[in-house]
Amino acid sequence: MNAAQFLLAIFHAYGGHIHGRTLLQKRAFFVQKLSGIDPGLGYDAHYYGPYSSTVDSTIEQLKNLGFLREETNEFGVMSRGFEVRRYDYRLTEQGQQIAQKLAPTPEFQQIQRSVRRIEEAGNPEYVELSIAAKAFFILQRQKRPMSVPDITKEAGKFNWNIDQQSLMRAVTFLQSVGLTTDTVSAQPN
Repeated sequence: MNAAQFLLAIFHAYGGHIHGRTLLQKRAFFVQKLSGIDPGLGYDAHYYGPYSSTVDSTIEQLKNLGFLREETNEFGVMSRGFEVRRYDYRLTEQGQQIAQKLAPTPEFQQIQRSVRRIEEAGNPEYVELSIAAKAFFILQRQKRPMSVPDITKEAGKFNWNIDQQSLMRAVTFLQSVGLTTDTVSAQPN
């Protein structure tokens, strides 16, 4: 399964739409991890957590092919002068048809199951999912049990500021979907 098919399947599993680029990135990150499917997204550390330039370029490709529509929602200007906007994505009728053709494949079914696991674990919004992705990214890189304070300290090396309460919620999510078990403790190691 290539990146375009993978993303079309994710959109289909989420009812044909996803609100926000960050949410899209993090959902794709976790669906990839949960499904075991590697469409070559290649995530690296970025400001909002793990980020894939392949996801961004594939979204552009899907838009250009007419399979995906992007809408921009403006929310005004922040106090520092930055514009606040969210990019929402929706499968077009053609995109829905392509996704339906993929539906019988085992990979598509695995993606559907992975999305259900995320939804059953509370279907976190983009900020919570970003923190969970950061925590999981760190745990994968360290390959050792870590405490919440240890993860918070390691996050600082990526300029990620994570408060411990948010991190605890993220760990609960990771445990709920089965991506971590006893690798996280409350006390420093």
